[in-house]
This record gives sequence, C-alpha cells and structure tokens, in this order.
Amino acid sequence: MIHHFCPFCWAEVSKDENDCPHCGRNIKEWDEKSYTEKLLHSLNHFEPSTVYRACYILGERRERVAIKPLIDLLSKTNDYFLIEEIAEALGKIGGERAVPFLIKMLNSRSFLVRGKAATVLSNFSGQDEVIEALKRATRDCSNYVRESASVSLDKLTAVLERRRCNG
Repeated sequence: MIHHFCPFCWAEVSKDENDCPHCGRNIKEWDEKSYTEKLLHSLNHFEPSTVYRACYILGERRERVAIKPLIDLLSKTNDYFLIEEIAEALGKIGGERAVPFLIKMLNSRSFLVRGKAATVLSNFSGQDEVIEALKRATRDCSNYVRESASVSLDKLTAVLERRRCNG
C-alpha cells in the first residue's frame, strides 16, 4: 500500500487531496517548485535521513543558494553526523561565507566533525585564516584530525606553489 504525505507538513493525506486537511496548504503547488527549492525545504524534514540526503545532494549540485540554509541548520542541530554532512556540502559548494563556520567546526567536541572540517577546508585556497586554522588543527588531540589537517595543508601548499610558479 502506497502512503501519500503533504510535502509541507508531512502529514499523511489521501492520494486525491488538493489541499492538506492538516496545514491547509495547496499540495499541487509543490509540483511547481524547482528541484533545488524542494531540496532546501527538505532540510527541515522530521526524518533525519531525508535531511542528510538533501545536504548531500545540495553539495553535489554545488547549489550556492544552499549556503545560508546549511549554515542556519548548523545552529539548530546537535547531531554530529548531520554537522559532518553539512561540512561536506559547504566544502563542495565553496564560498567565503562558509569559511568561518568550517573553521569553527575545528573546535567541535566530535573528532569526526573536526576531521571533516579539516578535510574540506582544503577547498579554500588563498585564505590565510584557513592556513592558520589548519596549522592549529595539526596539534589536535585526535590523530584523525591531525592527519586530515596535514593532508589539507599539503594540498593548499601545493596549490599556492603552483600559482606562484605560474604567474
């Protein structure tokens, strides 16, 4: 048996409903939204794996419009796995607005979050604050974080060296 849900409030509805009996929204209006708008909406889904999946897809698609919603989501969660997924997405999307939040993640209680932040910061070359933060992370208590920071520093150093040699 197939279940149907309102895409706005996630309440179960019948297949033929035009308006959700729970929240009153027009269900058919959902079809008019772009795929990116649907993904952004899914960042507030009650089911955690849907939120993880939305973060992942937004990162893979390099959706710059997702930077602010992803950063906002950071302040609403204590789920370290979700924070790690947000870090990965922000690292793929790029954008200077993400850098302070990724650097802040280097101070997370979770070594997994610190390690992921150290890894994705390698995508932000040419920023002194990134280099300094990664240097500090090479002294982290976690071997995983130290190694991630060292690899990122090596990558950034190589990028800077190539730029210097090429021009």
